[in-house]
Amino acid sequence: MRHELVPGSRSRYYMTGPDGERPHGVWDVVAVDEPRSFQVADAFADEQWQPDEEIGWGRMDFLLEPVDGGTRLRVVSTYRSVEQLQQLLDMGMEEGLKQAMGQIDGILAEDAAAV
Repeated sequence: MRHELVPGSRSRYYMTGPDGERPHGVWDVVAVDEPRSFQVADAFADEQWQPDEEIGWGRMDFLLEPVDGGTRLRVVSTYRSVEQLQQLLDMGMEEGLKQAMGQIDGILAEDAAAV
């Protein structure tokens, strides 16, 4: 899915797990400081893209900084409580993020080839 990183916009996405499951989520774009950073409110969602208010929202700060030969991406996630964080960890969030981040190089290569 494509994301329009404009404050006030909403991006919808899903991730496909190794067993074919597709957890859905939404990002509400809070702030953009192009090309240095952007911030989103993040929530799991149902298949109709309605946020799961029971689990609640988190915040993700994406920070980009130039380094020799490329760009470093740092992602800082913030949650409303330790209990919310633990619930998300129990749901496999850490593994999902590792898998998603592991795909970035391939996605960037596809985008570069399309230009």
